[in-house]
Amino acid sequence: MTSYQLRDTATRRLLARDLPDYAAAETALDRLDDELEHDLAANGEGAGRIRLRLDVERVTDGVTEAVGHHVLLLGVDDVPDLLPAA
Repeated sequence: MTSYQLRDTATRRLLARDLPDYAAAETALDRLDDELEHDLAANGEGAGRIRLRLDVERVTDGVTEAVGHHVLLLGVDDVPDLLPAA
């Protein structure tokens, strides 16, 4: 049985596990990003930059393999997209 999980690259801390597929891992990444942004705002910490690198890992029969990396930039004021959507 194959599942996916998210791990903080720096601390090696497992953040999510037993995700059914890669799409679920991406959804978990989005949710984690939103939660962290919310927590920063609630604590008045909107300015500055926090960079997290997370690994997406596939687990098959107890063997873990990194299959993707995502970098989350938190606390950065969003600049409006000046290019029209294609």
